[in-house]
Amino acid sequence: MPAIVSKLGPGKLTVGTTPNDFSCQVTAARVEWEVDEGDDVVVLCGDTVPGARTYSAHLTATILSDLAKTPGPGIVEHSWTAKGTQESFVFVPSTAAAKQVTGTVILDPISVGGDESGQNMSSDFDWAIVGQPVIGVATVELEDETPTGAKASKAAA
Repeated sequence: MPAIVSKLGPGKLTVGTTPNDFSCQVTAARVEWEVDEGDDVVVLCGDTVPGARTYSAHLTATILSDLAKTPGPGIVEHSWTAKGTQESFVFVPSTAAAKQVTGTVILDPISVGGDESGQNMSSDFDWAIVGQPVIGVATVELEDETPTGAKASKAAA
C-alpha cells in the first residue's frame, strides 16, 4: 500500500455555539492525545494484570495575535473574556481530506505580546478537551474560490 499524506490547510477552526471562525489566525494546530497508565499488578499465580489506561485530549495551536480584529473580539480577547468556560469547537485540518474533529474545550487565556519588537506577535495555546473528541466527515461550511475569483460557500464532501 502506498503512503498516504495529508497537508495541514487550507482548513477551518471555529469555537463557540455561534461559531467564531479563527481559521485565518492559525499557523499550526492539532488534537493531541495523552494516556495515563496505571501500574501493572502481579498476582499470586504469577499472572500480571495490566494497569488501567485512561485517555485525554487537548486542542493545541499557534496563532497570530489578532488584537485589532473587528467586528467583534478576536481569538485572544475571546479567550480572555470567556476564560474557564466550555465551548464547542470544529477543527478541519484539511478541506481536501474532508475530515473534522469536534468536541468541547475549556478556554484558557492566550498570552499577549511578542518575542521581538517589530515582528508579528504569535502565541501558543493548549486547551483541554472535555470528554472525547470525535473525528468524522467534515460537515462545516467551507469557502472555495470560484473560477471568477468570487467566494462561494460549499459543504465538505
